[in-house]
Amino acid sequence: MKSRRITISLFLFYCLISTNPVYPYSEYNLATGKEETLFISVEKEIEMGSSISEEVEKKFDLDENYLNQEKIARIGKRIAEVSDRREFIYRFKVLDKDDVENAFALPGGYVYIFKALFEKLDDDEIAAILAHEVGHVCARHGIKRLQSGIGYQILQILVAGGAKDSYTRRKAGEAFGQLMLANSREHEFEADALAVKYLRKSKFDPEAMVRVLDKLIQWQMKGKTGPKRYWYTHPYLSARRSRVNKEITGQMSFQDYLNLTDEDTYVVPY
Repeated sequence: MKSRRITISLFLFYCLISTNPVYPYSEYNLATGKEETLFISVEKEIEMGSSISEEVEKKFDLDENYLNQEKIARIGKRIAEVSDRREFIYRFKVLDKDDVENAFALPGGYVYIFKALFEKLDDDEIAAILAHEVGHVCARHGIKRLQSGIGYQILQILVAGGAKDSYTRRKAGEAFGQLMLANSREHEFEADALAVKYLRKSKFDPEAMVRVLDKLIQWQMKGKTGPKRYWYTHPYLSARRSRVNKEITGQMSFQDYLNLTDEDTYVVPY
């Protein structure tokens, strides 16, 4: 039965790429400064973002406060105008949720921030959050994770077929998960660096990025203790703060060095 499921999954993937053929192409990314291989065109990226944004706005209501929506559009416009990708229209919106202190970006330039976070920040700090999310869009992090995710799923299928016991399959899954997570952490650091760049170019205070991370650290420490995983815990945010501080000042303090060392040497307890 397992062998049959694997065969069907591979067959469905073959049908997907056969009916919707995609061809890799190389493009220089101004945000990352690298030549990158992509499978998803800008047109497809915009289409995907538009489709997902419709689902987001079905799940979460938009904040009805017109002044909030006007403010985020105004601040976001300044960030978008200095970004490394200007081939599409950025859309910045506040979602009406009072218990989620978060923000996220979709492919194609759709950027959302929850009201719980938005109303706790000043204009420069809001700009810092938006610049970070625009950094993700410009570096095509969502598209890269999607491309990696497709490969990851295929590897999982193949590993499940070759592994002889549940322990081996579980450990293989954890290994792949760590690889995916490492990429995600690097994406966060890259988006932070781009945020500092965009804040400077748009005449917002780059130090606001440090203040935002300080606030996130404080809120995290006051909240409930989560699982002992390094992508949830304090050292990760501290490491981000250290890198941002170095990006702004060009120097690294002793405390920044300790925070980065913590991040590099932290071991996930199994």
